[in-house]
This record gives sequence, C-alpha cells and structure tokens, in this order.
Amino acid sequence: MKFVYVLVGSTEGFYQEQTLVSVASLKFVSQSAKIALIVDDKMDKGNDKSLVVLRDLVDEYVVCDFEDSVPSIARSRTLKTTLRSIVDGDFLYVDSDTVWASPVDESDFTADVMGVLDAHCLLNESQSIEGVNQDFERTNCDPKVRKYVNGGVLFSRDSEKARKFFKIWHEKWLETSKSGYYIDMPSLNYAFKQLYGDDVPLLPGNYNSQISRSWKYFPKAKLVHFFTGWMKEKGDKPYVFQRKSFWEIVKKDGLNDYVVLMLKNPLEAFDGPVQLYDNVDYELKKTALYGLVRDMFERKMLGKKSRFDLVEKFVRKFSSVF
Repeated sequence: MKFVYVLVGSTEGFYQEQTLVSVASLKFVSQSAKIALIVDDKMDKGNDKSLVVLRDLVDEYVVCDFEDSVPSIARSRTLKTTLRSIVDGDFLYVDSDTVWASPVDESDFTADVMGVLDAHCLLNESQSIEGVNQDFERTNCDPKVRKYVNGGVLFSRDSEKARKFFKIWHEKWLETSKSGYYIDMPSLNYAFKQLYGDDVPLLPGNYNSQISRSWKYFPKAKLVHFFTGWMKEKGDKPYVFQRKSFWEIVKKDGLNDYVVLMLKNPLEAFDGPVQLYDNVDYELKKTALYGLVRDMFERKMLGKKSRFDLVEKFVRKFSSVF
C-alpha cells in the first residue's frame, strides 16, 4: 500500500512545510513506507526548499499540469478527486496538516473505499452541523447521510468499485464547484452514499484523530489531524503543531533538532496547560455569548482595545443577583 499526498503551489499558509513534516513523521514510524507525492506544475516549477527535501523522502513524484487560470484550491481538489486515475495500487490518501504517531495495521483496510467519521460522531450529533448544512446549501449538494466522512484520510483499493467511486466523486465535485465553493466533502459523501447507501465502511477513528473536533482518539492516535483553520484565530494553541511559531521555524530551518524531537513525540508535543471540559462547557462554547466574551478576553491578552475588564467588573458587582 502507498501513502499519497497532494501539494499545489500557493503563496498562503505553510502547506509545503506541513507536507514535509507529515511525510517525515511517517518515515519515523514506518521507515519502509512507500510514499507518492502528487504536485501541480506551479509547485514543481517553484524553488521552495521544502520541496527539495520532500523529493528525497518520497518514492514517487508526479507532476500534473493545469491552465494558468485555475486557482490553487481548485487544482488541489481536482488532484484529490482524481487520485485513482493518477496513482496505481492500493493507497491511503493523507492531508498535509497531519502528523503520524504510529504505523498502520493493513488488516484494518477491509473495504474498497474507507474513511473516518467527521468529528468522530454521527452528523446529527456534530458540533459543526450548522457549518456542514451551510456547505450543503452553498454547493447545492446534500448527500442525505448519517455518517459524514472526513476527507482528510481516505483508503482506496485498486479496484473497479474504487474507480467508480472516484469517478462519481470527481463528477459531483465538478458540478458543485460551479458555485465557486471548492470544498470536496459534500461531493465525497455523495459518492459514499451512491456506492454504499447508509452502510458506509469506516476506518478506526485513530487513523484520523481530529483534535479540533474531539480528543477521543488522541491517546491512541495513529495519525493526528490538527487542521489549518486555527490560523485564522486570534489566540494560540497548546499543541505545538497548531502554533504558527512552530511552522515559522520549519519554514526557516527545516527539520532541525527541535522539529525532529516534536515529530518523534507527537502525543507529547504540548506547550502550555491542557484541560478536558464536560458537556456543560461543551454546550456553552456553542453560544454567541461565549464567543463574545472569549473574543474580548483574547483581545485583552493580545494587548488590544477590549471591554473585558469593564464587563468583568460589572458581573462581579452584580453576581449576587444571579
């Protein structure tokens, strides 16, 4: 089985550095892993130093050409939804914003196409359901599923059923992308629905431990998926791989001793206190009031203008009322 990564040229984010870190971490947990890196022509023609190191780490390097007018996000999704026609053999597709903690067990791959539940729960139980429903509306694609699969880790056999799956996925993605909204998960789950109905085959959750949604599988994670959406947030995170400062180090110094130390100990890579919260806190975090207060407190911590102290003083003074 191969491990497949997709990387396209982009002036934003740390995609090259994240791909390098994920591939390097895979080599630490499985030195014999066969890795394929699929890139677009812009990435290949660039002079990113991370790509030079990456090419030495992977076993297969494939360049795909696009018209210059095609944006990076569309290039990425095109490659991802057509991987079955690009890569030979069974493969496990892996998003770049991940780090490997332990090797795979190939006996876990029992169906033609498999993934992990988004947020590690049924769709109607997800804290992200409002956002998912918005995705359905924007793309005009509601797959009508209970099991909503996250697109960060996907297994595919080299089989007719898998080829049919990717054909359905790509064609549906082309249709939904006409909205100008290039996300691929609604179309991915549409393909699962078409081939498997409600009996979607799932990988164990530790193959895609989505820590921005749930820490349920983190203690025994094979692959930690830390996501990139945190970049837009004002604060910082205790998990090292979610900290902008870490990726700035990788961009500047590559796989230096500190970065390698973090890669070899991804389940211990914390900088700051970590706490679990119960169901009351979980529900509270969904409220607009929580979001407002948290934003004011973050602004205070960052030394920006904030009314947090005024609100805190008011609440303390009148707390006896409550």
